[in-house]
Amino acid sequence: MLWVFLRFARATVVAKTDGLSTEQLTQRHIGSATTLGGLLSHLAFVEYDWFANRLGGGDVPMPFGPEDPDGDWRTGDIGRADLVTRYRAACATSDEVIAALDLDSVGAQTDSDYTLRWAMTHLVAETHRHAGHADVLRELTDGIRGW
Repeated sequence: MLWVFLRFARATVVAKTDGLSTEQLTQRHIGSATTLGGLLSHLAFVEYDWFANRLGGGDVPMPFGPEDPDGDWRTGDIGRADLVTRYRAACATSDEVIAALDLDSVGAQTDSDYTLRWAMTHLVAETHRHAGHADVLRELTDGIRGW
């Protein structure tokens, strides 16, 4: 059930960007770095961090650090197709790790007790929360509501 809800949240975020230009994806409506394109970028790195790196033992580099905590939100001139491809690749990598572990496994982590169940629950909540942000940002961008 966790996987079903995670997949639904992922699809919702992607759908909220359908038909948008690069300019629209990077349009800021609020005072932070939060944009529709930034949501896709951020969520890709969240997927990689939790599943590929922490649970899977990978080493996918993160484009941010203490000196640039919003680095994963910046997309530059990357278009929608590339952002969606990057996000879907991250999700596919996550799904491989999810399929290889049981829900109570901590995977490859050496200094943590986060289980796959905890990470999936966290990603379901985070992705759905950002899907809500995407609802508002999409409506502010071009008036489109729903999905």
